Amino acid sequence: MTERGSTLVVAVMHTVDPATVADARPRIKVARIIGRLNVGGPARQACYLHEALRDRYDTLLVTGRLDEGEADMSYLLASQNGVRWISRMLRPVKPWSDLVAFWRILRILRQERPDIVHTHTAKAGALGRAAAVLARVPVRIHSYHGHVFRGYFGPVQVRLWLAIERLLGKFTTRIVAISPSLAEELVQRYAITTADKVTVVRTGFDLQSFHAIDQRDRVRREFKIAASDFLVLWAGRMVPVKNVGLLGQVVRRASTLRRMHFLVVGDGPDRELLLKLTARCGNIHFAGWRTDMPELWAAADAALLTSLNEGTPTAVIEAMAAGKPFVSTQVGGMVDLTVPPLEESGVPGLLRAANGFLSVSDPVPLLQGLERLSSDDALAGRMGTSGRQFVTSVYAQERLKREIAALYDELVKSLGLAKQEVSASPRHAGA
Repeated sequence: MTERGSTLVVAVMHTVDPATVADARPRIKVARIIGRLNVGGPARQACYLHEALRDRYDTLLVTGRLDEGEADMSYLLASQNGVRWISRMLRPVKPWSDLVAFWRILRILRQERPDIVHTHTAKAGALGRAAAVLARVPVRIHSYHGHVFRGYFGPVQVRLWLAIERLLGKFTTRIVAISPSLAEELVQRYAITTADKVTVVRTGFDLQSFHAIDQRDRVRREFKIAASDFLVLWAGRMVPVKNVGLLGQVVRRASTLRRMHFLVVGDGPDRELLLKLTARCGNIHFAGWRTDMPELWAAADAALLTSLNEGTPTAVIEAMAAGKPFVSTQVGGMVDLTVPPLEESGVPGLLRAANGFLSVSDPVPLLQGLERLSSDDALAGRMGTSGRQFVTSVYAQERLKREIAALYDELVKSLGLAKQEVSASPRHAGA
């Protein structure tokens, strides 16, 4: 090389901005896979993270088709940019459709070559992680928003799912549990994986929309509910795990109470069962699927949950954000939503927390918890305030974004995959 050429090279090296070089390097790519964008916490989280993490990563969202009676939450996506739809990825187990969905996911991963695959929900977790292994994706993460080992299937199917999840756990870089109690169940009760592979990252919501909503009178006029009536709101998919049969029993027993009404938000295959159980009850109102949940919660006085199994129920978090107390069956992650102290209430089968009541799966204590709230405005007010303070501090969306980004950064760095320098983030919470 001539002296002039050497001088030119040196000059160029000294004038290149190192930050520009870093920005020119390809960014970490994340492929997020979820079974379907139906109403619920998993879809909310997947849509939010897909959009919110664009400033740090290249993000891809892969999702399937809604089940019968489910409402669509894809409206949470700002656009279809980076979204890939797989029509054969369905909620029920259907071997041929599952195989087609698997090959479609595998093809997407081989085309996109992501650094991280992050799966949500059971079906997507199974197909997505298996495809990620074959596509040689370096980082494989699965979020448990709950589990399917209780309340969904019979004993034989449960054993099969346990075997599948334990096998997949061996090929999973990190498992995310949305509550401490869920993390403990996955490790201690079901032996899905070891504790060192589990990270607790609580889910996050846009809670500001539930604050100071003044729609109580409008919603009550819509359903012909008097301002003085005590309105209980139940929201969810009408499927066996949500135990609408228990809801129907509570409504029937409460039909003799003059002031107590129930607003049921949602739909699903068990709607007919609930209609049959409450056929002669004038205290129940069906709203179907709605997108104006802040307004509906503003009109309600308390939340009711009757489920057989839950991860971290969105309905209860929304209720608390709106300043409402709850009465719930003591299942899954519900204990993580209680504000201490959790103590005996004086009613058999009913525990009292600072923000609501937990009950055995029985209509009598559930209704007694609701009656206590309806007869004591001061108690209901204190519980509502306590719940709002709790969820505002623990379940905000920005905290979810920070912790998931910190987890991605940690795993990428630990495997030596960093393509760009990642900004310093607080460490995620461990199980």
